[in-house]
Amino acid sequence: MKKQISAFIVLILMAGITAIPLASAHCPLCTTGAAIGVGFARAYGVDDSIVGLFLGALIASTALWFNKWLKKKVNFPMQELALVVASFLLLVIPFYYAGLITNIDMVKSMPTHHGMTGFGILGLADFGVDKLLFGTIIGTLAIWGIFNLSDYVKKKNGKVIWPYQGLSFMVVALALLTLIFWVMTRQ
Repeated sequence: MKKQISAFIVLILMAGITAIPLASAHCPLCTTGAAIGVGFARAYGVDDSIVGLFLGALIASTALWFNKWLKKKVNFPMQELALVVASFLLLVIPFYYAGLITNIDMVKSMPTHHGMTGFGILGLADFGVDKLLFGTIIGTLAIWGIFNLSDYVKKKNGKVIWPYQGLSFMVVALALLTLIFWVMTRQ
């Protein structure tokens, strides 16, 4: 049943791609791709920390895309940060209340199931950090940083070095983080 629901969601998202403009700095195509990845990952039982990475990528890319659009109309100090934080909260708070992000006490009581482990003697589960929340935080910060790195490289060279530079930076970062999380959560 999960696979059929995921396939339906993917079809809806793919249909939405047809309404996407041909080119944008942080395009909805990237955001839609991240959402499709999350749908497939959850349907096939991928660890929540890895799913969280893709949710974080979705949060950061959506906030940055919206920021590029909003800057044409209004620009205020720390606008990008405010949009990233707002996007993060708009995803995480409903996930918490829907029960997708496990509360602190539950994580502490079942650390091997709900918590992120693998950091020295104590795992993050000992502090009540949920796998999905941890992955989402790391994914958001990493992708936000990667896009800023891409913008820095572009500014330093006066142009992008290769087509889809920001997207390729994001794909490499997500691949590396996924590999790291996969190794950490393998038991």
